[in-house]
Amino acid sequence: MRTARWMTAAIATATLGVLVTTGTAQAQPSADHGALAYYQGKTIDLSKGWQGAHTCAVFAQDDIRCYSTAAAGEKATGYKRATDTVALNAAEVGATAVPACASGWVCLYEDSNGKGKRLIFQDGDWQNLDDYSFNDKTSSWRNNQYAADDGDLAEDNDGGGWNLELDVKGYASSMGSKNDEASSVRG
Repeated sequence: MRTARWMTAAIATATLGVLVTTGTAQAQPSADHGALAYYQGKTIDLSKGWQGAHTCAVFAQDDIRCYSTAAAGEKATGYKRATDTVALNAAEVGATAVPACASGWVCLYEDSNGKGKRLIFQDGDWQNLDDYSFNDKTSSWRNNQYAADDGDLAEDNDGGGWNLELDVKGYASSMGSKNDEASSVRG
């Protein structure tokens, strides 16, 4: 009897250890759920809400991680303000502060001026924002990807409707007439 309990506890611990170590969750949207993300030791369905998360990073379709603070998301994606030449150059000329977005990523912000919840991508495939509870919520963006790696926002799922190109190393503090209207993104 003790051996069976010990084995059950060992299996549960090993399984939990794998989840904590990898920090990944399957993100394959289906009819039952949207993107699944790893947040505070559990898997959450982002299409049903962020459950307190501030930043969610889509490392890959099957590796989405969410964080309670912007700083935690920045650390996970490798962002360092001291090496962000776009933000530093903007500050030198007195421009509005450029929000944090790690090199190689496209960042979407729920509010203007890079404020509010942040959803970030580095995948070149179209993503439906409804799967992330971010449909019709983008109010500003930053593309900090590499040369010739423009991103796009679109009105409809899978890139349909109007299409807004997100220039490399570009930033928009507001979406103007397209505020809160984007339904898909391509990073």
